[in-house]
Amino acid sequence: MTSDIVALVRNEPDISTVVEGMIAFGESLRVREAGTGGLHLYDLDGRLAVSIEAPELVRVPGEVERLLGPQMAGKVRLPTWWVEVRAAAGVPEARRIARRFADDIVHWQGGAVWPPPPEEAP
Repeated sequence: MTSDIVALVRNEPDISTVVEGMIAFGESLRVREAGTGGLHLYDLDGRLAVSIEAPELVRVPGEVERLLGPQMAGKVRLPTWWVEVRAAAGVPEARRIARRFADDIVHWQGGAVWPPPPEEAP
């Protein structure tokens, strides 16, 4: 089963730049385009570890609350960019890499990550 993470960011994200930064700082990954604006991240054994979907702009009031709950909606302002990140099951580092990507993009663009890290969960 995959593990899903959502990054909600203030500005239109450049996912390629964030991934390039992760690689520059030591992540051992291979990158391939996945449709329009998405990326697939592979480990060095060639296994698909993480899928990053193309960012989607959310403008509809109440949409973040409907999908992720009121606590998450309170952390972001509209419009916001929604970036879905999926860690593959059975790939040892996939969840950590997916979380790192989401945390990094929010660090650079501002916003919030769902689900929150365990130390921030209600």
